[in-house]
Amino acid sequence: MKFLSKRTIFSSDLDTSKQILSSGGVSLLIENSLASHVQDFKSHSSRLLSVDLYFKGNVKLRIFVVYIPPPAESVLRSDTINLLINQQILTKQAGFYHAVCGDFNMHLDSYYPIYFNQPQVASKHIHQLFYHLLSYGYEDCTPINLSDSLGTFRRNDQITHVDYVWSCPLLKGFALTVCIFNA
Repeated sequence: MKFLSKRTIFSSDLDTSKQILSSGGVSLLIENSLASHVQDFKSHSSRLLSVDLYFKGNVKLRIFVVYIPPPAESVLRSDTINLLINQQILTKQAGFYHAVCGDFNMHLDSYYPIYFNQPQVASKHIHQLFYHLLSYGYEDCTPINLSDSLGTFRRNDQITHVDYVWSCPLLKGFALTVCIFNA
């Protein structure tokens, strides 16, 4: 956990045990006004971080930040997707509202036609994450992008990119608005 003047940064542990090109870690910046609600954060891997926030009325929110490696790193990509799906299932069972954001290295616009027109193909392993999200009622919250850098945060040698934000079905009632800003 690091502190900036207006935000607190939560970061995953870096994986230094393997020679992996795409293991730079993930981070979540939270406004300091919300940082007091953070009760826990966990680095599930260098590519998956979760941050738990607790609010009045027993409202528990878990935010996942994920970096899914590109298709060229198929084993690492598959492991990351499986880990994310398993963590989402555990989070739902624990009664958390939750959202997932990060760099998915995927294109949802090319997946929708497959999902709606070829369901037998949509459920294949290559489409596993989008199939899970759409089948369980997750909502793609396309960010309002107020950033010239298109959702990319750079600080020293760290780069964090957000191309998708998904919310669980329970968050639909809260009119979740996602905003990407220049840090």
